[in-house]
Amino acid sequence: MRIQRFALCTVICTIIFSVGLCCTPMPLAQAADPPTLSASGGLTLEEALVQASRNRQEIKGFRADLDAAGVKLKHTDLPPNPELRVELDNLGGNLPVDDVRETTVSLNQPFEIGGKPSARKKKGQAEIMRLQREQSTTWLDIAAEVKMAFLEVLGAQERLALQHEAEQIASELASITHERVAAGELAATEETRAEARKAETTAETQKLKRLLTEAELNLATTLVETDNATVTVTGHLPQEVTIPDQQMLLAEMRNLPLLALRRSETQLAATGLSLEQANAWSDPALFLALREIPGKDARAVAVGLSVPLPLFQRNQAALADASATAQKAATNEENAARRLRTELIKAHTVLVAANQEAHTLRNEVISRVTEAAEAVREGFRAGKFRYSDVLEASRSQEQVKARHLDAILDLNRAAISLDRLLGKPSIPEISQNSSSLSHDRSNP
Repeated sequence: MRIQRFALCTVICTIIFSVGLCCTPMPLAQAADPPTLSASGGLTLEEALVQASRNRQEIKGFRADLDAAGVKLKHTDLPPNPELRVELDNLGGNLPVDDVRETTVSLNQPFEIGGKPSARKKKGQAEIMRLQREQSTTWLDIAAEVKMAFLEVLGAQERLALQHEAEQIASELASITHERVAAGELAATEETRAEARKAETTAETQKLKRLLTEAELNLATTLVETDNATVTVTGHLPQEVTIPDQQMLLAEMRNLPLLALRRSETQLAATGLSLEQANAWSDPALFLALREIPGKDARAVAVGLSVPLPLFQRNQAALADASATAQKAATNEENAARRLRTELIKAHTVLVAANQEAHTLRNEVISRVTEAAEAVREGFRAGKFRYSDVLEASRSQEQVKARHLDAILDLNRAAISLDRLLGKPSIPEISQNSSSLSHDRSNP
């Protein structure tokens, strides 16, 4: 009989847990105007992401780098500076009497050959592309960190709500136990146990309040929030997420930001090699000279061409470094593609497994546990069960609820990890203004 009652308690607890969670709203609250708090007084996820994009120093650093790269690209077509030379001849020494002082003013202008300006421009464009893609992937890391911290706050809120429910149940059972002890239906020790259980749930509530405060503090740190030590959030824990098809993910893998970054690094290294190949060409120079002979009141004009002879220095060291960098970048791109494929499959597998667990608990376990728990409590009120029976049912109910909440959190964590690989969310428009400005500046 006791085994049957325990089984009944377990089923009840599961059902109660399911009803409690299924009644909660599923989607996250939508964003208000950033970065102000929403009407309910808490920060939404979208507001938190925008605030992080404004405050995080990593994003600010990329804005400065992109501005500098844009200015650098703008000046890639500028020719080398000319050289002005002044020579004074016959200033002294053992010279014939008829020799006079001569002054020569010359202007030398080197001319770049080998496609150096074009190579510099392509490298500058590749550098801006790499910075933009590195900014995007850095933002994905920041966004995932913010979403994880936001999720932990929502999870702490849900745990505290479940604990309040458990505290209320413990208080009701303590009241019923007191009445039955007063009526002589239960021993006084049962009332002591009920009061101890009530105190235990109160202490657990205080602990979860502290953990919620810690989660809010961690979120504030992630957002680089300087005005407040903690951040209050608004929204509800999503209980379902969209699961994409795995084959579709793998088919579109080439367009993912993490792989696009490696591809841009390969392109930058290739343009760097092309530039060093162009620099291997020695640049000729034209010069125009005017020689003045004051004693004879005469002037002479000279025109010439100088061509360096690449007998020894042909940019060998820089070419070797650039070639090695290009080969390393290509290898890194291949390794990144293999690693990204593995991470995609792993993240998708975890997402599917967490979704199946949460779905099973919500649709098959929780309703039955709820019914069983309610039946045990009603039986305890009617004097059919002992306090130990209803205590077991209550604890079993709490465990099932906690397990379901853990499954929901695992589901959302897996979704965040997959979104990071897929490039979601993109960086807010407010943080791309500097990038677009740099691109505009790069067009002379």
